[in-house]
Amino acid sequence: MPFLLDYLNRIGVEDEDVSILVALGTHRYMEEEEILERFGVEVVERIDVVNHRWRNEDNLVDLGVTEDGIPIEVNKLAVEADYLIGVGSIVPHVQAGWGGGCKILQPGICSDKTIKETHLLAAEQEDYLGLAGKAENPVREKIEDIALEAGLDFIVNVVFDGEGKVVDVVCGHPVKAHLRGVERASEIFVRDIPEPADIVVAEAYPAEVDYWQGIKALAHAQRGVRRGGKSILVADFGEGISPVHTEVAECARRPSGGIWRMWEDGELEDGVGVAALILHAEIMKHSDVICVSSRMLEEEKDKLGFESADSLQEALNLARGDVSGEPSIGIIEKGGDVLPRVEK
Repeated sequence: MPFLLDYLNRIGVEDEDVSILVALGTHRYMEEEEILERFGVEVVERIDVVNHRWRNEDNLVDLGVTEDGIPIEVNKLAVEADYLIGVGSIVPHVQAGWGGGCKILQPGICSDKTIKETHLLAAEQEDYLGLAGKAENPVREKIEDIALEAGLDFIVNVVFDGEGKVVDVVCGHPVKAHLRGVERASEIFVRDIPEPADIVVAEAYPAEVDYWQGIKALAHAQRGVRRGGKSILVADFGEGISPVHTEVAECARRPSGGIWRMWEDGELEDGVGVAALILHAEIMKHSDVICVSSRMLEEEKDKLGFESADSLQEALNLARGDVSGEPSIGIIEKGGDVLPRVEK
């Protein structure tokens, strides 16, 4: 970020005319200490860094609807900007196909009304678990339509390697530049495997604050485990299932059909949470899950339908006991970013 600010200074844009809007979607707001850790002292001292406070309607501007009726409600700070730059990274994403690009705006800085529509669109896809890694898909197209309509002018997206070092940067048109970045990111994050394993161990890191993040790693893992196999999810989950989307904890044991009926009958109010519940149901239909987390409460693991283990070794012993013969085992490090792909 300092490099971008320095460049803007060189072309005549002063720090006082720049603000950073943290694109949270419907995640919880970042604390001041977290903002400082994420952006660094230099950036925080030079410019304003503010959360996208999606719960406050006064922070949102209604820009109308898309051709198919999706409301476009976007953070006022972004709408009022003379030039809007999206800054992010490109990794596989369970609903949008890939992170980065226009996703910085939708869902990043939209209202929950707008955000729920593309999440529910993902949940409606026949191959929900297959969206990750697809550069072009119906959800991505809708995200891009909304972002461009809302005025996203330019993106700066980085591609990291497995050690967190920048290996590529793409800049320019929010869609065209992003597609170029996806090509490079695919080389790093999509890993070919010969066949699905009987047991897959998935490290949720770097998506392990709560299960709302960690479901990404577990969804990715389903691409590497056979149907009816065992998934072992290793994560911190210090904030439990989700401090924001509380309906997930209450309904996570229900099948996808039951979730849809509750949503249609008005028993569930959180559309973004419904999309997560459908994803969770698809995961649990594909494999049994053992969770290794010292910080997630046992009752939370039970609500998710997970078997609990105190250590990875205990989890492996449990998984082996349910598989006849000598099982094949796959290991996914940095499962929040890495996507297995069975070789054709």
